[in-house]
Amino acid sequence: MSNLDEYKVEHLLLMVGENPLPNYVAALTLLKDGGKVYLVFTEHTKAQKNCLLQQLQERKKLGIAKIDLIDLAKYESNSYHIRDRIQNKINQSIKSGKIGLNYTGGTKAMAVHAYRAVQELQPDAVFSYLDSRSLEMCIDRPNAPPIREKVSLKISFTKLFGLHRLKWKDDRPPSSDPTLSDAAVQFADFYQTEDLAKAWRDWCKNKLRRQMKCYDQYGNYVWKEEPELKAQPTIEIKSLPDNIKTILRQHLDASTDVLNISVTEKKGFNDLTHVCSWLDGVWLEDYVLQQVKQVASEYSINDRGMSFNIEDPENRSSEYPKFEFDVAFMLGYQLFAISCTTSDKPSLCKQKLFEASIRARQLGGDEARVALVCCYHTPSYIKSQLRTMIYDRKIEVFGREDLPKLASKISKWIDKNNKEANQ
Repeated sequence: MSNLDEYKVEHLLLMVGENPLPNYVAALTLLKDGGKVYLVFTEHTKAQKNCLLQQLQERKKLGIAKIDLIDLAKYESNSYHIRDRIQNKINQSIKSGKIGLNYTGGTKAMAVHAYRAVQELQPDAVFSYLDSRSLEMCIDRPNAPPIREKVSLKISFTKLFGLHRLKWKDDRPPSSDPTLSDAAVQFADFYQTEDLAKAWRDWCKNKLRRQMKCYDQYGNYVWKEEPELKAQPTIEIKSLPDNIKTILRQHLDASTDVLNISVTEKKGFNDLTHVCSWLDGVWLEDYVLQQVKQVASEYSINDRGMSFNIEDPENRSSEYPKFEFDVAFMLGYQLFAISCTTSDKPSLCKQKLFEASIRARQLGGDEARVALVCCYHTPSYIKSQLRTMIYDRKIEVFGREDLPKLASKISKWIDKNNKEANQ
């Protein structure tokens, strides 16, 4: 039994904000079985209201009997209209049962005026908000500090993306298990030697991409179509250092002088494009996912994956994703997003981390945590540079020297966030 059970109500009003995740958490945490949810929204949060409505309708089997709407239109800061519309709905629809208001979403003005409107009609209503820093549901009390309780709700990637009307492309679903994790470990090892890392980057640029890529009709530099890759599947590797060639022979079935991607495909890859992208850097995503997998049971990670190709909801037939996520995992309802790059160029590393930070915030709200795994030798520099671009103290950067002990580093990252949440 949750300590929040005694604060559950029959009627729960939710202030819909830019991110519907806190509303969803509140609905599943504070509503009694068979209760009714009221979504309070404005013209600016109609889209969020629609996403939330769809996801909550799917949870009726968990006890949500009905969902009602309170449309504030353009009056997101007009005290008279906010009070009038909320109180009219309460007077018309609620004849008995306890009322609750979760004011995490919406503007500050909406929260203040909605609070007063509900309090006037039911002074003993349950007022609450979700603290994004501590991951606690806070229950207000008159003349006393709020009651704070951890929220143990677990949310999947499917649900999280669904709250934003997003989904991954059907032909490119994310993977929950790494490909060739043993080979990825050895790649991470040889990247500790700068000469070997440079030799591999040069091979990818001058051999792999030059032979296996082309420009499409839009000017994008992309992997060739599968029939073209299959027609010329061999790539020369004799110029590579011997210890790299040994790894390719052991794990990717390369011969002495060439790598045949049609042969390598049989090692667990989806297609030849997957082989090429793995060689060109996706191996790092597989390595990171393997490190996450190692700590998953210790921290009760409820979902994990890599290579999230999110389709554009406005153009679902588009060949290209709206955006991509490299590696991510869920701790309860909290999103941990990890951007990966084998680059050692600070400018590219900063760009990758910046983009990941924006996407993670859009999806996971203020609760989201973001990290970059890169091959730059001074990760603290990347971290300090990004903090001059965005005010986000929750970011983390792991560099080349962190790769051999990345599982431990990820554990410390999680522990650090848990400690900060408990302070």
